[in-house]
Amino acid sequence: MPGCNEKHMLVGEIPCVALGEDINDVAVEVHQHQPPQTIEERVQALEDQYAHMMSMNDNLFSMLKEVRAYVQAEHDKRATQAIQKTKLALPEGIVLSGTTRGLSFFLQVKDGGFWVGNTQYPTLSAAAEAVSGVRRSGLTFWKLPDGKTVKEVFKG
Repeated sequence: MPGCNEKHMLVGEIPCVALGEDINDVAVEVHQHQPPQTIEERVQALEDQYAHMMSMNDNLFSMLKEVRAYVQAEHDKRATQAIQKTKLALPEGIVLSGTTRGLSFFLQVKDGGFWVGNTQYPTLSAAAEAVSGVRRSGLTFWKLPDGKTVKEVFKG
């Protein structure tokens, strides 16, 4: 390692330096430890090492948790943008229809959402699934009054 001398590596201690700091600017204290002699000293040394490893594990878990939260926030942001893009493509107030099992349903785009009756759905597909009972694409299920699907008109 640049900046480390052999003495550090021999006793198993590696100095931690903040990013941007030079290793030469950091005071490193190296303790020369005597190897444990008795069984009690050996057990204590192992317990100390275990406690240190658990502390490092906890720190890594905390960092991983923060990274996961960041990734999830980015994913949620992209999903929201995609939903908003779909919503913006459909003009406010438009009424769409869909037929399943011989029943016709009507969906209205209002207040930035997709409404079937008094129930709001986050996506066209969620609304199509709710009325039909099966998972399906809302872009092909919902149709405009002229009979064209949303996909044909708005997605080209």
